[in-house]
Amino acid sequence: MTAEGKFAYSYLKESDACFFESLCSVIVPEGEDPTKDPGALTVGALYYIDSVLADFPRVVQEYFEAAVRLVSEISQSKFQRLFVDLPDSDKNMILREMYLNPRSREMMLDLRSLALGGFYSDYKSPWYNGITGWEYIKFGGKRISDIKKDWTFLRVWRDWEKSREGGS
Repeated sequence: MTAEGKFAYSYLKESDACFFESLCSVIVPEGEDPTKDPGALTVGALYYIDSVLADFPRVVQEYFEAAVRLVSEISQSKFQRLFVDLPDSDKNMILREMYLNPRSREMMLDLRSLALGGFYSDYKSPWYNGITGWEYIKFGGKRISDIKKDWTFLRVWRDWEKSREGGS
């Protein structure tokens, strides 16, 4: 657990966490008031991504690692800077370029799906008490949020449950 009471990443290295933080902020940015207009980072998409990637088979982890490397290579090639250091307009340009290239389109969409999954599902980090993506978009279908969920399939929730029970 970190000093802020959050959990250390299970899978992501710090540089990968910075990349996905940057990606999430472009894919689903916060509004002016994150309590009323949250972004992917606000609801904890970074921990969702970390947990999902940690539990994927190694071959899938390698695929996502290659996708992150490709974004980094394009960023270095076009701007001589890391993706995380670019303004959002340049980040969007890189993602658009990947989308328009048939060889990289699938990777870009898969990276994007991680950010969207962390926001538009009804996921939220265990310590986050704000609105979820579903609440934000006023999802009117059958409300999974009315069902008691077992999020322990995500590592961050397993770790959180252990900490509440007095475990390590």
